[in-house]
Amino acid sequence: MNYLYLLVIVLIILESFAMSTIEYSANNRNNYFVVGIFLYILIALILYKILIYRDLAVTNALWHVSTIILVTFISVFYFKERIDIYGKIGILFAILAILFIEHKNIRKIFK
Repeated sequence: MNYLYLLVIVLIILESFAMSTIEYSANNRNNYFVVGIFLYILIALILYKILIYRDLAVTNALWHVSTIILVTFISVFYFKERIDIYGKIGILFAILAILFIEHKNIRKIFK
């Protein structure tokens, strides 16, 4: 089970890096987006491995919500983008979504 969480974390980091690379390429009008495309191919392979052992709905929700949070931090701190109050509330709901999805596993940690 810990192996699956490690794969999900790698998936989240790779997608955040892929998204950031594509954003950087778009902002600077260069061809670095190709690196992002190759990272998305790697992401698909990792997702395939995860889905062998976990449900699609839970995996997809955990992956996307976590990626939204990480990409938001990258966009704010690296790309200096601003988030309005609705965006901040959305991020709060994303964090709550992760807590609700993984509440059984989180409770095991604190017992």
